[in-house]
Amino acid sequence: MRSTAMRALQAYLWFIAAFHLVVGLGVSLSPGFAQAVARGYGATVDWTPQFIAILRPLGAFMIILGVIATFAARDPVRYAGVVYGFIALFALRALQRIVFAGYLTQAFGIAAGRNMVNVVIFAGQAALLFALWNVATRRPAAAPAPA
Repeated sequence: MRSTAMRALQAYLWFIAAFHLVVGLGVSLSPGFAQAVARGYGATVDWTPQFIAILRPLGAFMIILGVIATFAARDPVRYAGVVYGFIALFALRALQRIVFAGYLTQAFGIAAGRNMVNVVIFAGQAALLFALWNVATRRPAAAPAPA
């Protein structure tokens, strides 16, 4: 029987999978969708054909991340490396937002406050996934041996 924590972990992994699949397909197939995603991040972008073309490989990566996340969603313990990989990905994305904050503002017009919201979202995703993983995979403490 699966624990509530394991079901919550799996539900979150299904969300991660669906998000990456939808965004990956959308970015790959629709410049309008990509523009909506950019607005969601608070970015102002010059939508040149060159920039749109470079988004398609990003979309492909996101699609594959979504596919990989489906494996982890089905069996998180078996695919623990995938879970840890997504924790690292979200943490790295938060760190990138901090380290490259000035560049993001200069290149995409992302306001400092909006960038910090993005940092919190990415760090929160890493923390939530890490917490769910730890609770769902915690082994109960062994009962003390009888004296």
